[in-house]
Amino acid sequence: MSSPKRSKATEAADFISALPDEILHSILSLLPAKDAACTSVLSSHWRHVWKEAPLNLDDASIEPDQVTLVFNKLEWSRKAVSKIILDSHHHQGPIEALRLSRFNRPPLHPAMDPIVQSAAKRGLRELTLSSEIHPCQNRYRLPLPLLRCKSLHYLSLCGCQFSRVMPMPPSVFPNLKELRLTAVTLHNDSLQLLLSSCRSLQTLHFCTFEALHLISISSPSLRKLVWNHSMAPELIIKDVPNLESLMLGECATSFCPVVKVLDAPKLQQLGFICAYFGALQLGRTVFDSQIEPSIPKIEASPCRMKMLSSVKTLAIKMELDFDDTIPDLLSCFPCLETLDILKEESSDEYDSDSDIWDEKDSLSCLDHLKTVTMKGFCGDQSDVELLRFLVVCGKALRRITLLCSESITEKFVEIKRQELCIEKRASSDLELIFLSDTESNNHLWAWNEFHHSSLHSMMES
Repeated sequence: MSSPKRSKATEAADFISALPDEILHSILSLLPAKDAACTSVLSSHWRHVWKEAPLNLDDASIEPDQVTLVFNKLEWSRKAVSKIILDSHHHQGPIEALRLSRFNRPPLHPAMDPIVQSAAKRGLRELTLSSEIHPCQNRYRLPLPLLRCKSLHYLSLCGCQFSRVMPMPPSVFPNLKELRLTAVTLHNDSLQLLLSSCRSLQTLHFCTFEALHLISISSPSLRKLVWNHSMAPELIIKDVPNLESLMLGECATSFCPVVKVLDAPKLQQLGFICAYFGALQLGRTVFDSQIEPSIPKIEASPCRMKMLSSVKTLAIKMELDFDDTIPDLLSCFPCLETLDILKEESSDEYDSDSDIWDEKDSLSCLDHLKTVTMKGFCGDQSDVELLRFLVVCGKALRRITLLCSESITEKFVEIKRQELCIEKRASSDLELIFLSDTESNNHLWAWNEFHHSSLHSMMES
């Protein structure tokens, strides 16, 4: 006679098995491929369910059991992935997501081609290919059938290359929404051809293009662009009517590039702006550090200010003792609501000139600025003068978060609150928050996509 516990377990299993196959498929699609495959031993019905269920496969998660004697786990994993994808006896259903990182050396690239091509024919929606970063000629070359995949919505590539011969538009990734390219070899014509073909593309991340001398981005559908550490000396962004976010990474200080944003009327998030750009052009407004170490005065004509007025979130990375740089910069963004400051260590002794801030009480952004976050706050004079100005003049300010590089004590907080004239704050709702630089509960995480070295410990609140 079976025990009550066994009977209840059997009843529960029978109840799950009685669910429609569509629901069982949804359940299995949420499991790692190895765990989902294990359900096939439950019964002949479950073998059928597993074979037809949408597959979410990551080759890094496919490993032999500890009891299995295997001398080369990576080779075992590669063979297992090949069988699952290519052998219809193992799986016949659609492949929703595929992540391959263990075919990462040139001798293994030929074995990856049939896997990628088979997945592309079976409703593939998400594909991640990570290969070792070799010289361009040894990188994995994407098979042409993949480029025609209509089901693909997400593509992330590392250490790959596109063929010089690409299909003509609109046959390349027609429904792709997010594209991430890291150490990917592309040629100038191929890049523009790729972007013009991806008519549904909303998010583009790219990092390091060795072969390109100039990068030109044009996309009517693009909403978010992340440019990080590119070797190209010039980036031109034009005809991007729906672009809302432009995030500039370490390249901003490492390579002093020229960045031109010629037409982005919906731009809301911009950063990091720093003092070391070769030139940054937004519409007809040019910030040129080659002319002066500070940002020049801007003529605020309606034509010039249209794009700048749309920016609601701004991130800057610079020393705080650059004379007029920061006040002049803030004057260019009249509708700013969020200001994020990544403070760089000053190379020179700070030359106090409080007249700079005394003359800037009419900054239009002060009517809208709600949130300020400063990373690297140490409480020196340059920090205090900037923040005191915002405290005393920021009529809409709700929160200032200071990520302190120094240890935080009650005495330190009390002294800095006095120096910042918190009792004279323009906004009665203003909250002043002191956090350790290693704390992880503030919104600077939003910029972490490229500033890993600076913001790796931040998490979104």
